[in-house]
Amino acid sequence: MVNLDWKWTVKTNIYILQLTGLWPRDETYKLDLYTLWTLTVTILFTWGHNFFQFCNMFVVLNDLENFTDNNFITFSCLLSLIKSYSLVKNMTTLKQLIALLFKTLFNPENITQRILIESSMNVWKVVYIVFSFCTCSTTLVLSVHPILDGSFRQGRLPFSAWYPYDTQQSPIYEIVYLYQVLSMGYLAVIIYNIDTFIALLNAFVGVQCDILCDKLRNLQDTESSAARKELIGCIELHKEILSIAEKSNRFYDWIIFSQFFSSALSTGLTLFQLSVVQRFSGHFYFTIMFESSVFTQIFMYCWFGNEVEIKSNNIPYAAFEADWVNADLGFKKDLLFLIVKSQRPIKVSALNLFYLNLNTLMTILRTSWSYFVLLRQVDSG
Repeated sequence: MVNLDWKWTVKTNIYILQLTGLWPRDETYKLDLYTLWTLTVTILFTWGHNFFQFCNMFVVLNDLENFTDNNFITFSCLLSLIKSYSLVKNMTTLKQLIALLFKTLFNPENITQRILIESSMNVWKVVYIVFSFCTCSTTLVLSVHPILDGSFRQGRLPFSAWYPYDTQQSPIYEIVYLYQVLSMGYLAVIIYNIDTFIALLNAFVGVQCDILCDKLRNLQDTESSAARKELIGCIELHKEILSIAEKSNRFYDWIIFSQFFSSALSTGLTLFQLSVVQRFSGHFYFTIMFESSVFTQIFMYCWFGNEVEIKSNNIPYAAFEADWVNADLGFKKDLLFLIVKSQRPIKVSALNLFYLNLNTLMTILRTSWSYFVLLRQVDSG
């Protein structure tokens, strides 16, 4: 057994989610200070800020350019409500999944398997760094935009929202400005950590498929009882992989469905904004930064979902590569059972309506382009 600490891949996610109040130490929330902290930041930063942004959608509803300019960020922020709710609702299941991933059953047995794991986890680390940088830098730049262009002198806030009072009067303007910056920072942290946590679950499923394939390809001396025992272990591992994939998919079903709808709509709105704003202006670059974050987000979902499908599809071929020719009838029956069971690849889906793969990514981009064309037609008409 080759020792490998799985926790280094998730400790950053879990630690930050703990700070945001979305990862209690126990499986459920209790009547303690942590629950009070969770309720405070959720009501203040998540529900409160999203409510004021949502109200603003109806204020600028009749002006297409202002609507797209003021609300292309709103849809991504509203999605944080669904993500936070899904995380809290499935906390017991998620903690069981994390505990299951650290079992001995999922540890590499040789250097080859360790290399397979580390290569996949390194890809996830790169994606985590890139997506967190895009999200945080976009939020930071948008937060200081009124200061950079001097519009704060006219009482312009960094994010469009409706409030039932005059926000241009001091010190109300400064208080609301700080509130928006803190709220958007909190929402950005929630969004990129939950999204990368979902990608991590899919990466784990793909890694275990790689380990299973390596074990099957190296089944030797299949006439012996030891080989039969190893095959039974492979079958048990395949059952565990299916269980993790099913439980993980149950957790982020609604998240993925809402995310893809929101991403397609946000991309269409940002494309329209890029067509009407002055080229190479500050607003032009801010819009590109936001769109880069959205694209990285949906690419991350589709990439790791596609990896799960491809790697799980290799399992029956790896089983066929085992040294089964001289095996006894019982070994061949067990191997055939595994091959038949793994014929259908593991697919990450959103409510069983569509799957996470690169084809879905192209579908989302085509849908976004359709939204953009529709907005251009409405604007020109």
